[in-house]
Amino acid sequence: MLIALIIVLSIWEVYWTYQACWLASQRDEKKWFLFFLVFNLLGIPEILYLRKWKKVPSSDTLLP
Repeated sequence: MLIALIIVLSIWEVYWTYQACWLASQRDEKKWFLFFLVFNLLGIPEILYLRKWKKVPSSDTLLP
């Protein structure tokens, strides 16, 4: 049971870290990218970051 929980939490963390790192790299936010790679907090910071910035266009896409 404990091993299954560890596996599920690991998959959860990898998924959210990947999503947040991808978005941070697309937005050229190196500090956020490094933060997500260094600190593993069950995906909570990643989820908050994605909720805030997922729908907001980066400054590059605002140019005509």
